[in-house]
Amino acid sequence: MYDLSKHPYFKEFKDPKSGVVSYILKEKVAELQQNLYFTEFGGITKDEKYMWITCHDWPNSGSTLAVVSLDPENPFIRRFNGATKCANIQNIEGNYAFFSIDSTLYKIDVEGNITKIMEVDQEFIRYRRFERLSTHHSVNVNGELVLLDMRIGGKTYIATYNLKTNELKHIHNFVRHYDHAMFSPVHPDLFILDEDWEIDPVSGERFDVDKRVWLMDIHGTKLEPIDPENWFRHNGSIYCHDFWSQDGWICIPDIIENVYEYNIHTKQKNVVWKRNICHAHTLYRDYWVGDADPYYWGTHKDCKVWFFDRESGKEIEIFSALPYPKRACAAYHLDPHPAFSPKGTYIVSLSTHDNGNSDVAITPTAPLIKLCREKGTKVE
Repeated sequence: MYDLSKHPYFKEFKDPKSGVVSYILKEKVAELQQNLYFTEFGGITKDEKYMWITCHDWPNSGSTLAVVSLDPENPFIRRFNGATKCANIQNIEGNYAFFSIDSTLYKIDVEGNITKIMEVDQEFIRYRRFERLSTHHSVNVNGELVLLDMRIGGKTYIATYNLKTNELKHIHNFVRHYDHAMFSPVHPDLFILDEDWEIDPVSGERFDVDKRVWLMDIHGTKLEPIDPENWFRHNGSIYCHDFWSQDGWICIPDIIENVYEYNIHTKQKNVVWKRNICHAHTLYRDYWVGDADPYYWGTHKDCKVWFFDRESGKEIEIFSALPYPKRACAAYHLDPHPAFSPKGTYIVSLSTHDNGNSDVAITPTAPLIKLCREKGTKVE
C-alpha cells in the first residue's frame, strides 16, 4: 500500500461528519477527471501501482483515458487522447486497459503504446448504425475470451472474441436491448447479462425492463433470469447495477430497499445490506461500498457514499454530502460509482468536493474498517 499522504498529486480530505479520510487527485490533465466504472475496480490495476481515469473536456461529449502512477516516489499522470473511455482491466494481467472505437477493440499500456486487437467484419455490420462493441470488454477467468454485447441497428448481438485464436463467435441475437455483459470471475463459460430499457427511435415510446438480470453461457445453451419471481418495478423493487463478487456470487443492489447476494447454484437470495443503494461493490461479500441517491442528486437529496462492514453490521459515510457536479451531463455519467481496488487496499470513487468539480478520490480501506467498527452505525 502506498502512502498517498506523501503523494504530490493527491490532497487529503476528511469528511466533516464521519471523519473518514480520503485522498483526492489534484493534478489535472483535463477539466473533469473521473474514476472508471465500479466493475473495473475504479480503474486500479491488478498490482495496484496505477490508476486509469477518464478525462472530459466540457462541453465536448467525447472522453479519453489517462493513467496515474500511485507511487509517491515515481509520480506521473499521462493522458492519451487516442484512447476513448470505454476500458476494462478486470481480468487483464499487466497494466494495460482495453478500449474500443466504433467496431474496433484496442489495448493501451501505461506508456501509451496502443495495439489493435480485433475488428468486427464489415460484411456483418452491413452499413447499419454501429452503436457499441461492448459495455465492459469483460475477459473470462482463463484470459482467453473477450465478451461482446454489440448494439447494431437497434439490436443486441452477443459474441466472444478469442484472444489466442482470433476467432469471433456469435452466440445469440436479441431484438431487445441487453447490456452490461460480464464474465463470472470463477467460471470461464458463464456470464451475466442485463435487460435494459430502450426508446423506439421512430415513435419515442419507452419500453421498460421485465427481468433485469440474466445468466447466460458462451455455448448458447443457458439463458435464465435471476430471481424469476421479480418483475422489474411491478414488485415494489428496482434491481440495478448487478455484478459478480470475486467468489462467484451475483450481487444486486435494489434502489428501493436492499442490497442482495444470489447463489447461482442454490438459487438462494440473501439480504446483505439494508440500505437503498444505487451502485454497490464488494470483492468477497465481507466489506461493501455503495452510493445512495445519485439519481436525485441536485434536487431534494444529498448524494452519499457509504461503507458497510458485514461482520460488525455497521456502516459509515465515506462522503456524507457530495456537491452536485458543475458539469453534470448524461454523456459524462458523473455518478460516484465507488469500487474496491483488486486487492481491497483502496476504495475509488468520484469526488466533487472541489466546488463541484469532478475528480477521483481514493480511500484507504484498513483505517476505514477500523473507524467503521469504532464509530459506525449499526444497520437494523
